[in-house]
Amino acid sequence: MAVRDTVREAQRRLAALDDAYTRAVTNFDRTSARRTEVFAEHDNLVALAQEEVERTVTAMAIEIGADLTATLLGLDAAHVRHLAKARKRAANMNGG
Repeated sequence: MAVRDTVREAQRRLAALDDAYTRAVTNFDRTSARRTEVFAEHDNLVALAQEEVERTVTAMAIEIGADLTATLLGLDAAHVRHLAKARKRAANMNGG
C-alpha cells in the first residue's frame, strides 16, 4: 500500500510540475510576443523622430542657412547641407 501511495504522490507532483511548466511556457510566449511588439513600436517611434529632426534641420537650413544651423545645433555643416539637398530632391521628385 505504501508503494501505491508513493507512486500516486509522485504522479500528483509530476502533474503539478507539468501544469507549472505549461503556464511558464505560455507566459514566456506571451511575454516574447509583447517584447516583439514593443520593439516594433520603438523602431517606428525612432523613425518618426528621425524624420521630424531631419525636417526641422532642413527647415532651419532653408531659413537661416546651413552653416548657422550647423553651428546652433552642433552639427557638421556638410551633413546639414546634405540633409537639405536630399530633402529638396525628394520634394522635387514628389512634385512638392
